[in-house]
Amino acid sequence: MKALAASLFLAAVVAAQARVPLQNLNHIVLSGNDYIRLEDWARAAGFNMKWAKTAGTITLTNGSARLNLTVDARRAEIGGVNVWLCLPVVNRNGTLLLSAVDAGTMLEPVLFPQKSEARLKTICLDPGHGGKDKGEVDGRHYEKKYAMLLAREVEKLLKQEGLQVILTRQDDDYVQLPERVLLARRQGADLFISLHYNSAPERAVGGLEVYCEAPAGMNSSGEGGGKGLHPAEPGNAHDRQNALLGYQILKALTAGLPLEDRGLKRSRFEVLREAGMPAVLVEGGFMSNPADAKNIYDTAFRKRMARAIVDGILAYKRTLEPPFRPPPAASGLDLARPPAALPASGH
Repeated sequence: MKALAASLFLAAVVAAQARVPLQNLNHIVLSGNDYIRLEDWARAAGFNMKWAKTAGTITLTNGSARLNLTVDARRAEIGGVNVWLCLPVVNRNGTLLLSAVDAGTMLEPVLFPQKSEARLKTICLDPGHGGKDKGEVDGRHYEKKYAMLLAREVEKLLKQEGLQVILTRQDDDYVQLPERVLLARRQGADLFISLHYNSAPERAVGGLEVYCEAPAGMNSSGEGGGKGLHPAEPGNAHDRQNALLGYQILKALTAGLPLEDRGLKRSRFEVLREAGMPAVLVEGGFMSNPADAKNIYDTAFRKRMARAIVDGILAYKRTLEPPFRPPPAASGLDLARPPAALPASGH
């Protein structure tokens, strides 16, 4: 059922052509943050809105797409996939308010992706850590090893799809974070995808997370969201594409793997801050969680995860690229017909 719902939602996303003109909606400043009335935004976006006031839940539907929000909460669902907002939805004297930054950098990029004439050709994969940087450690298991193994699986599948692939490290090498992004820029990468695994003090914590760059002026999800003194970074030039790419990858991962969906989150990881192209960071499970760890170390499961990541990249590619149109015939000639016979010259 979840896969069916996701496919229906994808159809709705692909059909969407224009974003909501936020500048045409009334804006309200609350505690220094810019909000719009959720009802106004929903109407402009073509959604029907239902607010269960006792439970504090809000459901927006348009027949094929579904958006779930909760009053005073930053977690939301788009098409059954968890995403994290910078600011919670607010009930102000009976009026629901949605932050303008979340509408513009999370909800609308996913719901109303903008087509681009640019073609996605080159992907930079960044296997986390390497060399003296082991990453997370679980006994004799090092994150750097499994991030590299996953990157190689993703690389193989992307090449089978006709895409070019760059790796920020080729083996158990230590590569400084700034060098990883510089390599992607020098090689003309169209996307940057950093691959990692997670850890937590509580062994019960597990699941998948995908991160994109936090908007300028907003704290990361790990900081609890909200307003912060953060200037715009190079990665913010692609806020909309970052959100869409992260969403599509997380959607494919959660649809294809039996792992908890911990959501698409905002961060300020250096490789995302400095990226000169759309970029996300994937946390493929918790090495500190016994069930996740068993999957992380399993070759067959790793192949399934690689396939899901590639499916997410391809979904992003299809969503943004316009349909292929063959070039017009030269000089207006109909190349499907043989040329007409020339008249006799009379000689």
